[in-house]
Amino acid sequence: MNFINRNFKLTYYKDPYHYIVIEDFFEKEFYQNIEKKFPSEIDFKNQKNKINRMNYDTSFKDKLYDQLIKNETEYKELHNYIYSDYFINYFIKLFKDSIETEIKKKNLKNILKYQIKSDPFETEKILSKTDIVENSLDDILYPRLDLGMGTIGYGKSTGGKGIHVDNPQRLISILLYFGGYKHIEGGELRIWKKVNDTLEITNVIKPKPNSLVASLQSNISFHDVNPVTKIDGSRNACYIAISSNNKIWKNIEYNKFNKKFHKNRVRKNNNIFEKVKNFFK
Repeated sequence: MNFINRNFKLTYYKDPYHYIVIEDFFEKEFYQNIEKKFPSEIDFKNQKNKINRMNYDTSFKDKLYDQLIKNETEYKELHNYIYSDYFINYFIKLFKDSIETEIKKKNLKNILKYQIKSDPFETEKILSKTDIVENSLDDILYPRLDLGMGTIGYGKSTGGKGIHVDNPQRLISILLYFGGYKHIEGGELRIWKKVNDTLEITNVIKPKPNSLVASLQSNISFHDVNPVTKIDGSRNACYIAISSNNKIWKNIEYNKFNKKFHKNRVRKNNNIFEKVKNFFK
């Protein structure tokens, strides 16, 4: 992996949850070629957006994505890096202490025993809470890579559509910023902390070119994208997920707060006791 900068700057955060920021992640020449060869808005418009994570997206099996990894050396190397055991093991190691703590507290299933499947597994559609059938297959961990572009309004009707925690099978989420703009207002990743029944911002991370943000997607990993209000160019990025084929996080309570901010994970419980309990809250 000689395109990874050995001298990158890594900053750990543990409050309100475990996430990291890495600056200058790729070697300079490799990154410059990634940025230079990033698809144009016209390229994205020429194919249907089946992902809708950003204003425009492309992923494995899309014509645009497949052309990139076939014709551009850097994108082929990026694809091979993400879809590898090495990649998954490296990021699990970065978060291992927090993962072990969550397992010990029984907030997280013991994903350290899961089999790693590094070949593309989840393609095209993003699996949501309604797609997960618990214990439907052998427990695995797998990566997913999406390339995307954010324009005016990104973060409002896309980018998670407000404050949220990722889907219940998500272990780690990663953003790699690929530049694309001369000037931008908005587009920052915001980290939120639950205080009683409200949420407060604890950090605002700018989409700095050649930087990476990765976070453990526990039940308190609230985040959003500050909506883009002005931009000269586009907010280009690579979204990467390490997920399981089954739900891995502890069930959360069905209540007003979780229905609003935990929409990717909360599910209505049909148990009579739970219905009565929630009614009197």
